[in-house]
Amino acid sequence: MTASSLFESHVKIGAVSYLNSRPLLETLPFPIYKDVPSRLFHLYNSGKLDAALLSIYDILRLPKAEVVDNIGIGCRGDVYSVILVYEGSLKNIKKIQLDPASHTSNQLLKIILAEFYHLYPDYIEGNNDQCKVEARLIIGDPAIAFREKRSCSILDLGGEWFHFTKLPFIFAMWCLNRDNTQKEYLKKILIQAKEEGLLLRHRIVANEPNPTIALRYLTEHIRYDVGPEELQGLELFKSLLKKYSL
Repeated sequence: MTASSLFESHVKIGAVSYLNSRPLLETLPFPIYKDVPSRLFHLYNSGKLDAALLSIYDILRLPKAEVVDNIGIGCRGDVYSVILVYEGSLKNIKKIQLDPASHTSNQLLKIILAEFYHLYPDYIEGNNDQCKVEARLIIGDPAIAFREKRSCSILDLGGEWFHFTKLPFIFAMWCLNRDNTQKEYLKKILIQAKEEGLLLRHRIVANEPNPTIALRYLTEHIRYDVGPEELQGLELFKSLLKKYSL
């Protein structure tokens, strides 16, 4: 066994279980633990992962987060998979069910409604199907499926953010375990996987229920680069989190 294969056999990676992460994971040479964003953070924070594709809100909570430059899951306009679904008028909504799988999207929704619409509804945490609400936040693959089947009103959080700020938004980035002695080598593998995976998006969507919609989602809605504008959007998000004590 070579030194690189020995290293790869011991690497522990965590990532979100959504379609939008697939181009970053498709060619990685080691097993990947997949879960929703909120649970990934707890696993990473316990030191059990060498790298994790973490929610940007969770990364901002870490005292000394070490991210991989120029890799992220974001959007510049409609993200398609982070949506508020509601009936009636947005301004009349009194209660909103948040998505327990999310950290970033829950906070982004609060910021959008407060900063841009001056709305302050009650937010219901966790899964509470018995609670009557006028609106619900849905993220990831369930949001894509919902869009294709339902006819109620939809607020796309990526689209709203870009409409009001003219900046892209980053939902997740690779975050490295600072104690990993080979993190520079791991970083190179993650960068290479991104470059290779973006060329395989046609193959990735082949077995999706609707390959046409899935390909459009991965090529037109989701962006995987993190440049100066993305970082500017991230700084604005950070400042608004502080403004609203989130």
